Amino acid sequence: MRSKEEAIIFQNQSHLVQRHFTSCGICPDLLDIALATDIMVQFVSQGYNEKVKERFDNFEKYIDEKYRNSKN
Repeated sequence: MRSKEEAIIFQNQSHLVQRHFTSCGICPDLLDIALATDIMVQFVSQGYNEKVKERFDNFEKYIDEKYRNSKN
């Protein structure tokens, strides 16, 4: 079970992720929202590091392939 602080961080990041996708014109499935939220929670909890950067880069490639490139 998450602590109250962890739950607040997760909730805040999930809202940020949803707004990001909306501003980019992407309607992701729920799993992609959860995956992006998990990355953001890791970033907030641990700060910037190479592992987080790699996760961001890999996720961005995945999103590009799944949502952006499929529109063309």
